[in-house]
Amino acid sequence: MILQLLRHGIGRSTLSRVAGLAFVFSILGIAQAQVATHTELTSAAGDRGITFTAQVSDIAGNPATDGIVSLENIQGASFGSAFVRNGEATLTLDQQPSGAIYAVYSGSSNFRTSRVRAQLSSQATSTEPDFSITASPTSLSLSPGQFGTVVLTITPLNGFDDMVTLSCSGNPAASACTFSPTTLTPLNGNTLTSSLQITTKASSGASLVWPGSRGSHTTYAFVLPGLLALAGLGAMRKRSGLNGLRMLGIVALLAASSLGLSACSQLYDYYNHPPESNPGIAAGNYTVTVAAYSNNGASVTSHTLTIALTVK
Repeated sequence: MILQLLRHGIGRSTLSRVAGLAFVFSILGIAQAQVATHTELTSAAGDRGITFTAQVSDIAGNPATDGIVSLENIQGASFGSAFVRNGEATLTLDQQPSGAIYAVYSGSSNFRTSRVRAQLSSQATSTEPDFSITASPTSLSLSPGQFGTVVLTITPLNGFDDMVTLSCSGNPAASACTFSPTTLTPLNGNTLTSSLQITTKASSGASLVWPGSRGSHTTYAFVLPGLLALAGLGAMRKRSGLNGLRMLGIVALLAASSLGLSACSQLYDYYNHPPESNPGIAAGNYTVTVAAYSNNGASVTSHTLTIALTVK
């Protein structure tokens, strides 16, 4: 096509303009494929804390079928994320954040992003020493074998200065959580951060190879007993009359027999009971819960947040 345009006298500058217009039209096509959305946020107090419910729908009122909703404050720090299922995402916080809070819908290939603000009352605030935990980001999309990093921020409130310990739960079996550091002690009202690394395992098949370094144990299993056997026979055949040398030959033969039987037994067991393959982490949506707690001997203070983990 480009060669035909050049043959008809169209210059390269014109072609650049055509390519630019094509790119713009492709972007507009993608934007038009996404439907505008509307998000509503409600909250209700309960025994477990405050439950926030975000309703996400398109302009016709149809519920969004995918995407993630994150609860954020005005600075953009997130208190947790949840997957949208049938137009609804629910998060429960064990304490009421101060100031304004936003429900931010991430959007998807079918739906555009949207956000809504809800001003919370200060009736549930307390003057007791406490802390809050936020994260950035609170949603990760990983392929098997990859890892993602989440920065956790501990903010002391009302003079809180006790040690905070971090842990996670709900992550898939073929994944791991690592905190750096695991414990933090905020002093003088200063905020502290910890890096959470979530790693996932890729699949790997089981190869029927003798355990060890590429067959070296197999070689030793047969060569070493054979050398010992030859040495033992040679020592027993010598007619020097030395009983010590004959005894050495007997010991060498016994050692060769023992090593040979052991090697054959291990090889037989390996070939009949090979190691299982590692299937790796399965694709899907997972909710990882991060818990932060402190214990000063008189009372326990704990808070949680959720991280939406998508494995592609």
